[in-house]
Amino acid sequence: MREKLSDTNYVAPSQEISPQQPSSAATNTSGLKANSLSFFEVLGESVANIAPTATPAITIPVVFALAGNGTWISYIIATVACVLLAKQVNVFSRRYATSGSIYTYVTDGLGSRVGFMSGASILFAYITTAVAVLAGFAIYAHNLLAYFNLSLPYPVLMAIGTVSAWFMAQKGVELSTKTMMTMEFLSVSIISILGIVLLFSHHFSINPNNVAFTNISFSHVASGLGLAFFSFVGFEGAASMGKEAKEPLKNIPRAVISSPLAVGIFFVIMSLIMMRGFSGTGHSLGESTSPLAFLATSNHVSFLGYCITLGAVISFWSSTVGVITAGSRIMMKMSHEGYLPKIVAFVNEKKKTPTFGIGISGAIIGLLGVGFALMTTIENTYEWFGTIAVWGFLIAYLLVTISAPVFLHKYDELKPQHIISSVITGILLMIPLVGSVYPQPEGPAKFFPYIFGAWLAIAFLFHEFKDQQMASIKQSDEIKTQKS
Repeated sequence: MREKLSDTNYVAPSQEISPQQPSSAATNTSGLKANSLSFFEVLGESVANIAPTATPAITIPVVFALAGNGTWISYIIATVACVLLAKQVNVFSRRYATSGSIYTYVTDGLGSRVGFMSGASILFAYITTAVAVLAGFAIYAHNLLAYFNLSLPYPVLMAIGTVSAWFMAQKGVELSTKTMMTMEFLSVSIISILGIVLLFSHHFSINPNNVAFTNISFSHVASGLGLAFFSFVGFEGAASMGKEAKEPLKNIPRAVISSPLAVGIFFVIMSLIMMRGFSGTGHSLGESTSPLAFLATSNHVSFLGYCITLGAVISFWSSTVGVITAGSRIMMKMSHEGYLPKIVAFVNEKKKTPTFGIGISGAIIGLLGVGFALMTTIENTYEWFGTIAVWGFLIAYLLVTISAPVFLHKYDELKPQHIISSVITGILLMIPLVGSVYPQPEGPAKFFPYIFGAWLAIAFLFHEFKDQQMASIKQSDEIKTQKS
């Protein structure tokens, strides 16, 4: 086991401390505000990353275009996969608190080289996800302004979303998580009210043909699974709050596993309700750009459509804040380990936030978002970046799934159920991974695996270069010490 660094407080499984006695707060040297986030606020980070309002607002229609009547099955499989994945993440989060999240977990199980690859994957995923959700923000902000006969170009809306998300992330994690969690709760509540209205108007009957597996193609289910999985990505964001959470060995595992379970149930129910709502209207759910507003209007509750549009704007924006927050903590961890410049780990003394990590993340996201909004349609920006982001998440998630049993084996804690859980999780994660390349997708999506592969190749070469550089510096320092 490699030597732990100062901002990771490790407890071997055989010496696991009680969740009621987290030593991490006492030994936190990261500069972040220790012992400041309650369970509600830690959960808010994961929920904000998921952005549950965004899924019925924009993702379920895209999944339906691929999976058809099997949309709800795609979401069931994705929910099960993410809950099992949460169990793999919690192998680590129950034992020590860190800001490195999956990057640290994979490193501790599979070594520095593979760990760095997982860190590069998750950062790639966070950046591309942020661009996608900013596109969603721009789409719904444009719709919201249209209610008032106002209009702004999509690139301008992307820029506004980026700058405001950066500002909120810099203000402090307590304020941002509370704000994000509260807004998501209100938005989900309004969508749930619309769902109840739809059920009432259809006599609380969900299309029985779907439940009977009629007109469902399981190849289509697999095709839709990639984007269904995208609805959950970032749920592990709470794990990057290890240096700031109260009782991290208790609250972080609870947040990591409860967030995909709760939102997964919500997604399955809403996909069934939305499919039922569009049935017989003459409109296709798969072609709708504002499905919730359409359902609200067609069921004579237009005011809910206005509220949901506002909620979607806030949800997409909150997801951007959450992704920037989580990504900046992983960049801090890489900086502490010498892979990124020291300035990336700089923490604002007053606000206790990683100023440069947040700034770098925001700048990259903003440049990509505004640039693509200028070059192509906003819908393409959402779909392209959302699709390619899944690659980064899936690879990182697969690596942590492999890392968990290896880590437990190192401490003689591995049991058969751990192996079984890991294997099942890996198989479920492979379904969307294979489905994203076979059959080969049309258009730019067919190039996405190569783009991501090139990113990993660059990350590998960078890691080898930095390792050699750090080894040379260490050797030089040892020679100087011996001479002195």
